[in-house]
Amino acid sequence: MFNVKLVTPSGIKYQGKAKYVEYDTVDGGMGVLQNRLPIVAKLKLAPLKIVEENDNEVYYAVLGGLVDMDGDNLTIISTDAEKPEDIDVDNAMKAVKQAEERLKNEDDKIQRTKIKAYIEKNMTKVNIAKKTK
Repeated sequence: MFNVKLVTPSGIKYQGKAKYVEYDTVDGGMGVLQNRLPIVAKLKLAPLKIVEENDNEVYYAVLGGLVDMDGDNLTIISTDAEKPEDIDVDNAMKAVKQAEERLKNEDDKIQRTKIKAYIEKNMTKVNIAKKTK
């Protein structure tokens, strides 16, 4: 077992002991067990899976951030993290459709990049919510 803490600007979203944690970094997917060699990695928008000591699986939609593992403690710092059951799929899909419409009429590269990131964020949330139901 090792300690896991998921922290966002709004506070600690999860704190507990885990057997295994799985997440996606910008370099690919990764699973972590106790006594793993130290690592610091950049997370991408993706699901976070925590397997607790009783084999219960807990999922979060993690919207980027950093992960720091020292062998006994895994700390995940993210701009936002939501449990699948807290995600409003209908609202997220509505936001995606509106953003796609805005994207069709946007010529500015910076604005297009922001809109695409917004779409990716909402689609990640939708996919995680649907996958874990």
